[in-house]
Amino acid sequence: MNEKDEIKRSYEILDGEDDVLLLGKATFTVRRLKELAASQFRKILDIRIKDGLVDFSDMMRELQINEETQIMGGNINWKTSQQGIDCQLLKIGSKGWQKGKIQIEINGGLEFSGKTQTSIKFFPDEPPKQKSPLDDIRQSEEYKKLSNNN
Repeated sequence: MNEKDEIKRSYEILDGEDDVLLLGKATFTVRRLKELAASQFRKILDIRIKDGLVDFSDMMRELQINEETQIMGGNINWKTSQQGIDCQLLKIGSKGWQKGKIQIEINGGLEFSGKTQTSIKFFPDEPPKQKSPLDDIRQSEEYKKLSNNN
């Protein structure tokens, strides 16, 4: 499996705001990484010009082809590469760090009011172990007695 196909496997959207991500030597809570990414996104949307500040979203609201033809724009989106970013995830209540990759996606509307939607997708290196419906039965006292009798 090549690296581009690898990131297409299953993922989970990180919504545990206090879970911790380790990126290289830097650690962030999920909440803080979302805040930092959204802050940088808002900075990118502002273009500084000599005599003032122009809102990038105003410039992207429509594409003027000619006097009669205008194409209206939608949301402005940004996301990390398909390969993802190497990281480790420590979820609240878990037994340890889980290696994988993340992708960050930020969406901002053209009616930009400083609000953005930021999501972080986590692609584990090892897929989560599926729990068998028989696991609970195997742990029961009755099953243990039956298996010891054979």
